[in-house]
Amino acid sequence: MGNSNLRPHHPAPGEPLDYLAFRELVHDAYTRYAHARIAQLPLTRVAVSTTFVAIRRTWPRTLSSASAPRTAWQLLSRTVTCYADATAGSASLAHRVLDHAAADTLLLHRRLGMPLRQIADLMGMDTCEVRALLARADRDLARITGECPRTS
Repeated sequence: MGNSNLRPHHPAPGEPLDYLAFRELVHDAYTRYAHARIAQLPLTRVAVSTTFVAIRRTWPRTLSSASAPRTAWQLLSRTVTCYADATAGSASLAHRVLDHAAADTLLLHRRLGMPLRQIADLMGMDTCEVRALLARADRDLARITGECPRTS
């Protein structure tokens, strides 16, 4: 999962160690997600970098939230959506018709092959919530496309 050529970040003096550890932990997954949604590598890098700047700026508030990973993920999802919307034709059907959490779990699990536990940790939720989002996404997409819902 490590793709160091996508990681140009050099920590500034005084950056909190917990922020640096968090960034190191999620950077590759954030980049894979952003690249799957945006497709253009230069814009992917900008979106991920912009997200980390915003997370760093709000780090104390993020840490004191009910779930720091959930707060950070929501920021990433909103930022990536802005870049994806600005890129013609890059929005998937799921991201056009489903709520973002359901579309994100679908992308992470089905397209990027992430296990449910990893998705839960990344998005700051429990595995049962991830399963429920996937089931709802399958149901909603099946209703929209007229196909049978997936059972896994």
